[in-house]
Amino acid sequence: MDREMGSGGKDVAAGVAKALDAALILYEIIDHLADRMRVRKSHVVRLLEDSEDLDHALTPDDILPAILSPLEVLELASLPESVVLRGWGATALLRDVGHVIRVRVTAPHKARVANLKARVKNPDTAKIEQEIAYSDEAHAAIMRRHFGVDYRDPALYHLVLDTTVTPVEDCVKLIIALALDARFAETGLSRKRITSLMTESHVKALLKLHPPTRNIAIGIAAEGSEVTLSGAVPSIEIRDRCELVAWRVPGMTQVRNQLEVSG
Repeated sequence: MDREMGSGGKDVAAGVAKALDAALILYEIIDHLADRMRVRKSHVVRLLEDSEDLDHALTPDDILPAILSPLEVLELASLPESVVLRGWGATALLRDVGHVIRVRVTAPHKARVANLKARVKNPDTAKIEQEIAYSDEAHAAIMRRHFGVDYRDPALYHLVLDTTVTPVEDCVKLIIALALDARFAETGLSRKRITSLMTESHVKALLKLHPPTRNIAIGIAAEGSEVTLSGAVPSIEIRDRCELVAWRVPGMTQVRNQLEVSG
């Protein structure tokens, strides 16, 4: 579930999790765990929208538990139990997984400001508008940088819900109805797609950790536990290292090295 600050998405997510007896996971997504300590404050401040005090400075202890890599998000999505993921990124990361329902919760700017003013301590319109602007900027930047998408694109979602038109309780009912629709039943194919995405993310993460391959950009496509590497690299040594790193992923059964040396 992708939501905007002040839209009521917090309440919608909680209602869906309660109705489905599902775990509710609040998170932020980053490219890789190695970047965890370098995330800009504006990319996580007020992310979870659970603080009523806008003057409270978030500490690393507040922030870090909410910051996940794509691989960690995929591991959560692979759990056998129902899970509600509320944050930015999963709607794009999981868009090819057939049993995952992707929802965006939104509201007009004026309503978002009013919602926050009604909830926070010492409401200050200018401060609230600044927080919303920071949140929207971070939201757009993260989705664009990590997934190359505009989070406002309705094609990313099965449902786009405006809480000023559809009350929170009705939003929950619509999402539950979709969750029970046979079209979103988990299948062997949809489970395999999550496995493939996990393989791709694991390879990418290891390449980012390995100094010689940290700054290269290559194609990584997986089918289950098999992966194909494609694109151009500067040397034979880097080409071979990419393959060796890919083989380090637990359970890897095949690495097709289609990398070309451009130098």
